[in-house]
Amino acid sequence: MNVIYDIKRGLLSQAGKLLSERLKSRRALLVCDDITASLYADVVTTSLKASGFDVASFVFPHGEANKTWSTAGSILEAAAGAKLTRSDFFISLGGGVCGDITGFAAAVYLRGVKFVQIPTTLLAAVDASVGGKTGVDLGAGKNLAGAFHQPECVLFDPDVIGTLSKEQLDEGKAEIIKHAVLAGGRLYEIASCGAILDDIEKVVALNVEIKRKYVEADPCDTGCRQLLNFGHTIGHAIEKCSNYTISHGRAVAMGMVAETKAFIKLYNEKYEILEIIKSLLEKNSIKFDIPYTARELAQAAIHDKKMADGNLNIVAPLEIGNCQLKSIPISRLEEYIAAGV
Repeated sequence: MNVIYDIKRGLLSQAGKLLSERLKSRRALLVCDDITASLYADVVTTSLKASGFDVASFVFPHGEANKTWSTAGSILEAAAGAKLTRSDFFISLGGGVCGDITGFAAAVYLRGVKFVQIPTTLLAAVDASVGGKTGVDLGAGKNLAGAFHQPECVLFDPDVIGTLSKEQLDEGKAEIIKHAVLAGGRLYEIASCGAILDDIEKVVALNVEIKRKYVEADPCDTGCRQLLNFGHTIGHAIEKCSNYTISHGRAVAMGMVAETKAFIKLYNEKYEILEIIKSLLEKNSIKFDIPYTARELAQAAIHDKKMADGNLNIVAPLEIGNCQLKSIPISRLEEYIAAGV
């Protein structure tokens, strides 16, 4: 994964200079949602134009409900209308929804053009902007259409943290805790003290390195990279059941607890790891009670994209820094979820 990841305060106003050093083209399509546009589009556009870039813009309504074929198509039409060529590039300015859909559009426009990630949420900084997974949602479920398409670089300005709500911060913290459970080490020490936001540059850097190792070892998500899906099978089902009113990070927090509990019950493992994960979430003020039944969640999860050959790989956390993949038949999906809910 030869992607440069820059973390620096004030970086948004330096975006033009940094991109001019890394990309030959001076033509780009800047994509962001309406909320991000009101906060950051002007400073980024001004920086880009000051460095000689010709910038077209596309703004879409915020929220997971708009990560659709329709929005992706509108981005592609905007790129075509701006006469972008295969040597030009897209810029995602925003959270995970924006990064996913912009990356997907870049992957299919003219059979693939370059793109840049400028995450403006903690969740996007530690998760969606790293690894090259792009996609859109279908009626049957989340991220069921997509492509692997790595960004040319990622630019993260920690100053954006100051504009985020507690819920948005909790989303990012949940994914950070997931990485802490998988990898242990210094990140686990920070999370176990409830100090995730105390040195955000360091925390984001630690997360990027953890995720980078999984991506480099398994670029197409067919093996060990699936460990990064911890909390996501039940988490994505929770999102769908809520019609995406429960955010991704909150759902992943719920999913980590439920999936750990299910693994322990089905495989007669000890409960220590479950209590540790609950403690990590509680110390970082993240709630994890699930408001849906196992039947509702199983129906929502039946089209999970991680299913193959009649089986589903689940993440089994044995202890901090030691998680494994186990395969269960789809016929046991509701039993698995019921054991965790």
